[in-house]
Parts: sequence; structure tokens; C-alpha cells
Amino acid sequence: MDIKNLWYRHFTYYLQNTFLSLTGFLFLLVCSSVTFAQSFKHGEADLRAIQFEDTKNHIDLSGEWAFYWQKLLQPEQIAANKPDYYVPFTEVWNHHEQLGKPFKAFGYATYALKIYVDHHKNPQLSFFIPAPYSSYKLWINGKEFAHNGVVATTKEAYKPHWLPIKKLYLAQSDTLQLVMQVANFDHYRGGFSQPIILGSNAYTEDLWDTELSITLILTGILLMVALIFFGLYFLGQKDPVVVFFALYCIIYIYRLIGVDKIYYLHQIFPNIPFRITFFLEYFSIFFCIYLFTRFVRSLYASNSRFVMGVGYVSLFYIALLIFTPIYIISYTSQVFFFIILLFVAYNFYMSVIAAIRKRKGSVFAVLSMFSMGMAVTLNIIGYFGYIQPSSYYLFFGYFGFILFQTLILSHRFVYSFRKARREAEEAAKAKSEFLANMSHEIRTPLNGVIGFTDLLMKTKLDSTQQQYMSTVFQSANALLDIINDILDFSKIEAGKLEIVVEKTNIHELMSQVADMITFQASQKNLEVLLNIPVNLPRYIWVDVIRLRQILVNLLSNAVKFTETGEIELKIEMLGDIKNNYNSFRFSVKDTGIGIAPQNQEKIFQAFLQEDSSTTRKFGGTGLGLTISNKLLSLMQSRLRVESEVGKGTKFYFDLNLRSEMGEVDEWKNLDVFKRVLIADDNKTNRSLLKSMLDLRNINYEEVENGQEVVNILEKGEKFDLLIIDYHMPYLDGLDTVRILRQKPKFNAEKLPIILLYSSHAHEYINAESEKLQIRQRLVKPVILQKVFEAMSKIATKVVEESQKVDTPKPAQYVDKRFLTILIVEDNKVNMLFARTIFKSVFPNGRILEAENGKLAVEKFTKDSPDIIFMDMQMPEMNGLEATLAIREIENGQSRVPIIALTAGTVKGEKEKCIEAGMDDYITKPFIKDTVVKAIQKYLGKE
Repeated sequence: MDIKNLWYRHFTYYLQNTFLSLTGFLFLLVCSSVTFAQSFKHGEADLRAIQFEDTKNHIDLSGEWAFYWQKLLQPEQIAANKPDYYVPFTEVWNHHEQLGKPFKAFGYATYALKIYVDHHKNPQLSFFIPAPYSSYKLWINGKEFAHNGVVATTKEAYKPHWLPIKKLYLAQSDTLQLVMQVANFDHYRGGFSQPIILGSNAYTEDLWDTELSITLILTGILLMVALIFFGLYFLGQKDPVVVFFALYCIIYIYRLIGVDKIYYLHQIFPNIPFRITFFLEYFSIFFCIYLFTRFVRSLYASNSRFVMGVGYVSLFYIALLIFTPIYIISYTSQVFFFIILLFVAYNFYMSVIAAIRKRKGSVFAVLSMFSMGMAVTLNIIGYFGYIQPSSYYLFFGYFGFILFQTLILSHRFVYSFRKARREAEEAAKAKSEFLANMSHEIRTPLNGVIGFTDLLMKTKLDSTQQQYMSTVFQSANALLDIINDILDFSKIEAGKLEIVVEKTNIHELMSQVADMITFQASQKNLEVLLNIPVNLPRYIWVDVIRLRQILVNLLSNAVKFTETGEIELKIEMLGDIKNNYNSFRFSVKDTGIGIAPQNQEKIFQAFLQEDSSTTRKFGGTGLGLTISNKLLSLMQSRLRVESEVGKGTKFYFDLNLRSEMGEVDEWKNLDVFKRVLIADDNKTNRSLLKSMLDLRNINYEEVENGQEVVNILEKGEKFDLLIIDYHMPYLDGLDTVRILRQKPKFNAEKLPIILLYSSHAHEYINAESEKLQIRQRLVKPVILQKVFEAMSKIATKVVEESQKVDTPKPAQYVDKRFLTILIVEDNKVNMLFARTIFKSVFPNGRILEAENGKLAVEKFTKDSPDIIFMDMQMPEMNGLEATLAIREIENGQSRVPIIALTAGTVKGEKEKCIEAGMDDYITKPFIKDTVVKAIQKYLGKE
């Protein structure tokens, strides 16, 4: 059995038994607290045998009092007037048969009761006087003791008020003459429906504290539950059940603190007008029932006519409350109380039916409706005067209701969360499958475009054809970059991308990243600067692929949005964190168009740029910064921006990384350079070069252009080395060197020179440099290692062609072995491309072709190929199934290498291939060199 189900069954069983025990206890409390009218009659009560102080006993003065209708008698007038009749104190006026006022018991009356006590045994007596209908004044032995409102013989003179009172009386005789004047011109009832309680001070204090404790505990519970469910609603759980239940709890709080037995809120604010008190009491009843009908309809997704009818009746009674006199609404509300009983019974019945049908959460619903039904039923019966139950029923009834309703809603939330999680997982799975399929479908034709373009560019083409093919090749790769951006974004969103940390040479990484955008920057005459401090550790532990991706994206954006000036890639250490761990700051700064302050948050949103209009100048998907930021979040960092419109932008981020200083580079013979001349029009670049020379204590001079070089040498200044930039105003680097070489007066025929330049004028610079004997040329941005390496070569007079910046292309590889190669591919273009590659590399080889996995298995059995290149997605039998079939045929006797050709880039794709028995994995689109390396890896070289 499932552990969760087992736990749920045991928990439910425990709750059922616990609540049944509480129900039995509550029943005993209720039964023990039902108090009928005392036995005293004819307006006299002999209580001399009762010792209140010793027993903490109490008496409900609900027996027969002398009753004088339409008379407001003073205490001294009682003896001279004969009562109209004797009546139980808690029998309201509309129930007096003698009065005949069942509907509108308006009028005034006097009650009288004589009590005999032993005042020596009971010197202190305490009275608890409930709220009347609708005003009273009480005398004891001729002295005014308590009052509520103003008692009068006319509606205009009288003033109603509802407020229970607890008051101590010091007995000075054995006879207590109680005279009570009561007036009512508002409520359909009149008089008192609850008894006056006489007891010791300790008893009434306990009674008051008990009522107050129950009220405040239930208020706290309801408020806490309401706030929790409001929080759930506003935090995203937009379920109407939540808000209706929370509102119900909030409104019902008033029923607890504003009404019930002690009217606690009105004790704090005793001067609240009667009309407001009445309105709030009845409004809270009607509106609570309305909210509960909405709650039930939402909870059970029910359109029950009965429940809807109760809701409409509640609204109707609210309208009556607003527009009709008090006596009408107080009279007609009796019908509403019976409707409430029917509504509670209906809900209990429906919950029992649900439990019989074993609906989820139905057991809690039964217990909840039972608790609610018991509390409401006893309350209504008490209202009609049949019983006076203990207040404990309120606590246990409503506490049980709130507890089990909360469990029902919690069960509902858990179910909805599980459902949402399941749907999200299914959506993520569908999204991943869609991405895999789309990756395959898009990359498959791109493989043919990029692959054949690469082959065609290696043939003899004239300049125009070369330009056209280069454009095609760049456009195809640009499209591939866009596809990769979208796939990366989707994989990050789906949580399919992981960070793989490995040891990386940070100097090499930064140089590689800068080199990747140097060509684009040089086409716009932008200076690319690489600022790496000399004390930076050589190695860091980081996901080098993702860090490179982030930096290249930032640099590419800098090139895109910068028309003039410079772009600086900088890394700096912010300080040690702990042993072998440092905080590194990576930044990309440009002198471009800048970003307006209001758009600096917008640019980090997916598919958005600062300028999102249809006429925007700069293209792109708008995913680059979003992907970079999400990748950084996986590394516990984030992208920050500082920008000023028209002056430039700086993007930066901090990473806490493990680091290692590594071995120290040694450059030979650098001590021969005593004095170096630096010529560069870019101040930042000059500063970088000076910091490198300072590291080796080499003296230097700096100038800003070629003319200043000529001037300083013309003065007879001597230098061991000239480091000069090609791009400078007045005289560029080559023109400057040409002047120095051709005129003997400069004595610079053999002056060692290092030329710095950008990559776009590569061929011209190489040719001119050879003529001018410039043996060391460095492509910007330059780093310390490259500069010192060039200086070391000059110092040791080592000049080799293989060490030029422009490395010659390797000779085309041709393998003359008689190999049998099986290509399994359903796309005809990709099949042609693969066949073309293999024919050019293996002129003597035999190329077998299969359009699907089924044919591949047949050809493998028949022709025994030396190596197989297998596509993954094919009709009839895919690549994984074909591989499994081939490995089963081999049965471990021999193993033919099988290389997967797949356009899939989704996480886990490579693992699937390896598990199926493939040996390696090549991602489409691929080029000739990738395939050749795979064959050499598994079949060796010729």
C-alpha cells in the first residue's frame, strides 16, 4: 500500500475517533448546562439555604416575577400596586397570552421580585444582567443598581441599548427587593429572553472570563485562518473557494466579539448607537450565510437550486434590514433561522452522501458539517428560549467546523498543486520533445546549407563568388545562432541545463573570447581592449562553455551598439573569500549609444530590446541578455548594468570561483630591453602596455601617433624596442616604420618592432611587414603572454613562419584505405553532403547508403561495414532501435563503431545514444573536419 494513502487513512481514523470523543464530552456539557426556570413562584425566591461564597453556586432568576403592564412603577410604589399577573422572567412579551401582541410587542412594564438571602453568609452578591429588548432600569432595595438605555412611556422619550452588565452588590439585609422597569418600541419582542444570574463574585468573574476567553480564542483562530487564505489568494491561488471562506471567517468574527453573551466589542465601545448594534448583528448573520452558500457552490462546483435559493434569500433579508423597521426584520428573521437549519441539514446530508461515495475529503466534510450543525442548532434553539446551553458548545462546534473546513481546503490545495505539478511536468515533457523534434527538423536542412557551403568555399572561386558564398555561410551560421539562443532559453526555462565546472586557463579563455569578436569590431574601426591584471591567477574552476557564451554575447552587443571608440573586456579580483577561492568581476565596457534609465530593466526581459519598435535600427532576438542572466543565476550571480545615453555602457557580473596561480611563465632574454617606445593613440591600450612593462621593470616612453615617434627619434633618443599601433592619426604604423627604415638619420634600420593591428587588414599588413622587416605582429587585443612572447622571440632572434599570427590552413587530409562506410540518413540533402565528404577523404572507400534503420540493419548483415554514421530520427526504425538490433547481431563478438548524427541538443540526448550502444555523438550541422576526426579516432590514421 502507498505510504501516503496509509498515512491518510490512519490520520482520518484518528480524527474521527478524536472528534467522536469530543462530541460525547460536548453533549455532556450541553446537557449539564441546560437550565430551566427556577421553582420560585409569585414573585418571591427563598435562597437563604444557599451559601454562594463556599460553593461558587449560582441561581438563574428565571422564575415567576410580578408583572405590571404599561406601568413604570418606582420601588416605593410596588407594595401599593397589585401585579397584573406573574410571569417567567425569560418569557418575552410577544409570548404573553394576556397581552395579545405576537407581532409587535411595543410598550413598557415593571417587573418585581423579592429575594430572601442570608446576608451574613453571603455579604457579597454578584449579578450578571443580559441585554434586554430594548432598555431597562433596575433597583435593589430602593436604590438604582443598573440600567441600559433610557426607559420611558413614549418612543420619543425612550432610548434603546444592548449591553450585558456584570456588577457586584453588597448585601446589608436578608431581603432584596428587585424592581425592573423595561421599555421596548423597536424590537418585535420585549423584555428579557435570558435570565439574570445571581452568584458569588468569583462565579460571575469566572463566567465572564470564560466567555471572553472562548470569544478571543475563536476570534484569533478565525483571523489567522482568514489571513492565511487571503495570503494564498493574493499569492496566486486564485480559487474563489479561498476568498469566500476567508471573507466568511472575517465577517463571523463580529458575531463572536460583537454579539453572543457579553457583547465584548460594545464593552470596549459602550456608546455605539442601538441602530448600528442591531444592524451589525443581523447583517453578520445574513451575509455569513450568503458567503457560505457561495463557498459551498464553489467548493463542490454545484449549482444546487436550494443552495442558490438560500443565497438569494440572504440577500433579500439584507435588503429588508436596510429598508424596513427593526420590528419587521426582527420578526421575519425567525423564518430565516429555520432556513438556516434546513441549509445546515442539507449540507450535512450532502457530505454524508459524498462520504458514502468515498469522495476525497468527504470525511472531513461530514465532521465539519456535524460540528457546524450542532453549534448552529443549539444556538437557534437557545434563541427561541427552549434551552440555555453552555458556551462550550460554541467553542467546540465552531472550532471543529473551522478545523475540518481548513483540512478540506488544505486537501483541495494539495490536490490542485499536485494536478498543477503533473500538468507542468507533462507540459515540460511535451516542450522538451517539441524542442528535440524542432531541433532535428531545423538543423537537418541547415546541415546541408552550412556543410556544402563550407566545401564550396574550399574550391577555386573568383572574388565575387567567394563573397557570395561567405555571405551565405555567415547567414546560415547567424540563423543557427538564433536557433541556439531559442533552444538555450527553452532549456533553461525547463530546467534542462546544468552547470559543468572544470579547470580552465582564464588567460587563454579571455584571449579566445576577445578574438571571436575582433573581426567584427575591426570592420567598424573599433578598438578592442583586453584588460587582465598581472597578478590574476592562471586557472579558475568554472563552466567554461557558459562563461564564454556570456562574455561573447556581451561583447557582440557592445560591437553592435558602438559606432566609434573602444570596447574593453576586463577581469579583476575583488578579494579572497576563503582558501583558494576568490571573487572575480568580469566586465564589458563600450563607448556606444548607451541605455536610457527607464529601459535598463526592460533589456533583461526575453524577446525585448531597448528599442522595440518596428523601425528599430538594431536586429536580434532579444534573448541574449536574458539567457546570460539566467546562466549567471545558475552560477549564483546576476548581470548588472551602468550606462549613460550617448556615452556608453558597462555590463558586469561577479563570480566566486576556486582559483590556482599555476606555473610562472618564463620569457628568455627580456633583460636586453632597457628602454621601450610605445606608440598608440588609445590611452587605455597604452596604460595596459605600460603595466606589462612595469612588471619587468622595463623603462618606457609613450606617444600618441606616428609623427611623435618620428620627432622623438629625430632628437637622437635611443630605444631597444618600438611597440607601435597600425591605426593612428597623421601617420599610421606602417608609414611611420617606412620612414624610419628608409632614412639613415634615424638609425633605425635594425630597430626591433612589434606591430599591433586589427584583423581586417591582415593580408596587406603581412605583406608590408615583410618588406619593412617587422618580424613580430600581434592582433589586438593583446595580452601579457603574447607581448612577452613576442619580445622574447625578438631578443633571441627566433623568427619562424609557423609562429605568425595568421596560421596557414592545414593541407587537405586524404585517406587511401579501402574502407566500407555505412551512412544511415533519411534526408537526401544530408545524404549527398555526407557522401561528398567521404568520397573526398576516402577516394578508395566504399560508401553504403540506407534511408532508415531497417535498411541499415540489412546492409550491416550483408556488407559488414567498418564504421557506421547513424541518423537518430528516421521512419520505420529510428537510430536507437537500429543500433540495438546491430549490437544484438554482433552478440559481443566484434564491435563496429557507430557514430550518432543528430540534430537534437536537449539534455540527455547523448546519454540515450551511448546507452543504446553507440560509440560517439556528432551534432548537426557538422563539417568535414568533424567527420574526419571521428573516423581517425575509431579507425586510426592511414
